[in-house]
Amino acid sequence: MLPWAITRSDADARRVVEELRGAGVEAFALPCIERVLRPFPRWRPEGHRVVLLTSTGAVEAVHRVLASAEPHELAAIAPTTSQALRELGYRPTVEGFSGVVQLAQAVEERLHRRGINDAVFWYPSSDAGVTSAEQQEAVKRLEVLGPVTRPIVYEMRAPATLEAEVARLPPHYGVFFASPSAVSNFFAAHPTPPARVVCWGESTLHAARAAFPDAEQADRSRPLFEAFTPEEPRHV
Repeated sequence: MLPWAITRSDADARRVVEELRGAGVEAFALPCIERVLRPFPRWRPEGHRVVLLTSTGAVEAVHRVLASAEPHELAAIAPTTSQALRELGYRPTVEGFSGVVQLAQAVEERLHRRGINDAVFWYPSSDAGVTSAEQQEAVKRLEVLGPVTRPIVYEMRAPATLEAEVARLPPHYGVFFASPSAVSNFFAAHPTPPARVVCWGESTLHAARAAFPDAEQADRSRPLFEAFTPEEPRHV
C-alpha cells in the first residue's frame, strides 16, 4: 500500500490522517505550512453581509469575531472548512464543493434567487491566498454584486524542521496538497520524487503541476479517501 504524506498544517494534517487511516489508507502527517495569525479590523457594514471562508486557517483566525459581524450569509468550502464552522456552532448557508470560484458562483446564485441587491462581502484569507489566481477570480465575480473586503488574517510559513522531515520520507510515497504554499514549501525542501500527487483546489493543482505534471485533482464532493485509490504508482 502506498503511504501518503498529508501536508496541511499540523492540526489539520493530524485530523486528515485520522480520517484516512479509519478508511484503511496508510497516511502520515508532514506539515508543510505553519499559520501565524495577524490582527485585523472588525467588520460590520450596512447591507446584506456575506462572509466567505475558504480555509480552516481563516476559520481559526476569525471565528471569535463572526458573531459580532452578524453575517446574513456564511459561505464556506466543503467539506473541511464548512465542517470546521459547524464544530464551532456556525451553520453555513452556502457551500462549495469544487473550489473558490464555484463557491462565489453559488453565492451569486443564492443572492439572485433571494432578490438581494445590497450585498457586502468579507473574504478573509492568508498572505498567499489573496494573491492566488483562483481567489482573485472569485473576487471579480463578487465585486459585480457589491464591495469586497479582503483582510489578511494569517500568514503561511514553512516549518523550520521541514527539510529534515522531507529527508526522512520513504522511497515510495504519495503526497496530498491543499494549498499552493504547501506545494512550494514541499518542493523547496528537495524531496525524492513522489509516486503520486493529489490536490484540493485549482490553484493548488496548478502549483503542483509546475513541479509534478501528473498531479491529480481530488473531487471535494466525494469522501477524501477515494482520491487515494488506485494505489499503483503513476510516476517513479
